Amino acid sequence: MPNTVGPLSGTYVLITRPVKLASRTAERLAVLGATTFIFPTILIKPPADKTQVKAALVSLQGVYAIIFVSPSAVEMALTDDIKLPHSIKVFAPGLGTAEELNLRGVNNVLIPSKNYDSEGLLELSKLQSACVNGRHILIFRGNGGRELLCDELVQRGAQVEVITAYDRCIPTTPPTGLINLLTAKKITAVSIMSSSAVKNLVTLVPKKDCKDILFSLPVYASHKRIKVAAEALGFLNVIKAGPGDTGLIAALLNLKN
Repeated sequence: MPNTVGPLSGTYVLITRPVKLASRTAERLAVLGATTFIFPTILIKPPADKTQVKAALVSLQGVYAIIFVSPSAVEMALTDDIKLPHSIKVFAPGLGTAEELNLRGVNNVLIPSKNYDSEGLLELSKLQSACVNGRHILIFRGNGGRELLCDELVQRGAQVEVITAYDRCIPTTPPTGLINLLTAKKITAVSIMSSSAVKNLVTLVPKKDCKDILFSLPVYASHKRIKVAAEALGFLNVIKAGPGDTGLIAALLNLKN
């Protein structure tokens, strides 16, 4: 049912994040009066081979730092009440991943002060050559992640081990409900928080509906790289929002005001 109370009342937001993260976003938007529709365009599954994750976390002796590249990496890796030693430095590219770590009792998280991405992480003092040269670093990420972080840390002399903590795939369920919402013009904003999410959305929606309805909707992209990807696919009104739920909410409120 439409929400009628709050500064975002009258805003109908399509959330494309994986289910668990989308539910959290939807709750925060609903408090402000937005009406939300969850349609995950990315499914998060455990990796086909879980042994690498388990082996990496069982033997952490000599590890200088662990980098979790997304909230899903934290969720899928830190299961069974795994506790990370306080001596190990823990890095996250943004507030959402840091929040996921905090929920699991990891509070000594280092994040960029700006540029919430791999580039921002690489600017941190504790990841410069003087600190990482000869040190063992673990990177937990999804399948097919960007290689920039790993490649640059190797260039700085680090011994980097990349662990696939989860697999990302496109949903196979027909998007009937989404098509109905688009046709009935029930959506006034689309939230996109990854390049894969926007690519999968366009793949799932029939070409005619993309052209006639979807591409004209306001899209809120949480990173400039995602904005570029959305525009390249054909979206006509892409707004650069800040990272995570906070950035999305700020951008939606700014539009209302």
